[in-house]
Amino acid sequence: MKKRIISFYRKNKKTLLLILRIAISASLIVYLVSTRIESFSDVIEILKSSNKFLLLLSLSTHALGTYITAVRWKILLNTQEVRLSNTTLSVTVLIGSFFNNFLPTSIGGDVFRAYDASKKGNISLGSSASVILVERFSGVVSAATYAIIALFLGFTAIGHQSIIVPIIIFFVVTLILALLIINPSLFRFDKITRKFRFMRKIADKLSNFYNTLVSFKKYKVVLIEVLAFSFLLQFSVILNYWLASMALGIDLSLTAFIFIVPIVAVIAMLPISIGGIGLRENSLVIIMVAMGVNNEKAALCSLLILFMLIIMGIIGGITYIVRPYFEKRSKKRSI
Repeated sequence: MKKRIISFYRKNKKTLLLILRIAISASLIVYLVSTRIESFSDVIEILKSSNKFLLLLSLSTHALGTYITAVRWKILLNTQEVRLSNTTLSVTVLIGSFFNNFLPTSIGGDVFRAYDASKKGNISLGSSASVILVERFSGVVSAATYAIIALFLGFTAIGHQSIIVPIIIFFVVTLILALLIINPSLFRFDKITRKFRFMRKIADKLSNFYNTLVSFKKYKVVLIEVLAFSFLLQFSVILNYWLASMALGIDLSLTAFIFIVPIVAVIAMLPISIGGIGLRENSLVIIMVAMGVNNEKAALCSLLILFMLIIMGIIGGITYIVRPYFEKRSKKRSI
């Protein structure tokens, strides 16, 4: 019986883990609603009295974020002699949001982006993936930096719990990882793989990935430019949260969200739920309530932000369906 269970688990490991992650996300959302919302009639009244214009502005930051991500990505791809337009990359980023939110299997949004760019840009998948890694990690660096800025602005605790030490540790670890990503030769992978036969096969497959990472040592100015766009992208996320909270009449400053958003973003990165769903919403509510925000308004704010992500995912899914049609029409015109 035990052997059958082990065999079943091995054969269906990915499916079982996916089901578990879905269950965790669903459970966390149910927990949030059941513990933070006492009266749905009150929630409806809050929604009715909300500032619809500010909610629309909050939603629009997602479009801005999509474009900034495309520009940041394009800058890195240019170093690999890949010339793709901002429009093409924006469409791919948008479709990637669909994969992240609705198809959280081994084919995630970043994997799709890497594959799509390698196909359209005629580069190896390894090189394309390494570009994505550098691009995404620049976002982690910007989040860590914003968290440090928040400390200097006086936001040093959640309730009575100090978070100075965890943020400093996160910042230092991020800088160390950034150094290793930019200069992977510090790992001495080439020498290690020569010693073990089974690792040589892996090394051959990852050679393009590794060589592309090494190549970024020559593009320090480009990396600074990418980091600048990452700060801008992170600020658009901060605006998203702040505008949504203002629309609901929540009295928290923009400075407060410079503190809140990086922490929530890091927690949402934990790979135990679907796209951070549930983790992001609960952590946001806990921090906002600790800052004096009403339970129901905090919960509603977090759910509205989730709803905006779902909307962008749906738009990305529709784009994924119709894109082949427009690409065929474009090819016919060019003939």
